Amino acid sequence: MTRLQPLTLVDRMSLMTLMVLTTATILVAAEAHVICSVFCIHGDRTLEMDICSGR
Repeated sequence: MTRLQPLTLVDRMSLMTLMVLTTATILVAAEAHVICSVFCIHGDRTLEMDICSGR
């Protein structure tokens, strides 16, 4: 059997940074989806033109 090497400090910081950025990206995308869904369905035209231009 092989033994796993412990991660160095730089590897741990890189992994932590990657996890934080991934989480932040998912949260921002989810929030943008909610805002777009609410305003595009309920008809606020100024926000719809800016946020939901792809629909």
